[in-house]
Amino acid sequence: MKVQAFPLAWRWTDSRYSVLPDTVLSQLHPLGAQDARLAFERAQSFQRDSSVTHSAEVSDEDGCGWLRARQGDLSDIVTISWSSECALRTSWQIFTNCWSDFCYPSSDDVTVWPDSERWVLFYHHEEQFEFVQRPSA
Repeated sequence: MKVQAFPLAWRWTDSRYSVLPDTVLSQLHPLGAQDARLAFERAQSFQRDSSVTHSAEVSDEDGCGWLRARQGDLSDIVTISWSSECALRTSWQIFTNCWSDFCYPSSDDVTVWPDSERWVLFYHHEEQFEFVQRPSA
């Protein structure tokens, strides 16, 4: 599926919200229905033990800085899951650069993790980040 067919594509392609460059859009890889469901089930299984929390009611720059201070490897490929029907993969760099376009207050509960599963980021619709460093995943 191309990103333009993704249910949340309006967040990145509609000038009323945000228009990301084609070079970024081409790096957003929506998951098909079965893979989105599996990603959501995986997201639901992550434990929230020993997490670091931070308000997400901050500027894009401050949010990006906080996220990158938790995890600095910008080349990590991450899965981003909103629901059992809606998930995609992209780089940690793109996610952190554009985090507020992926995480909408009052509506989104989002889980983000790399393939290694060595950490997990939860975004709560109450504008709260929760970062969990996992011991060996």
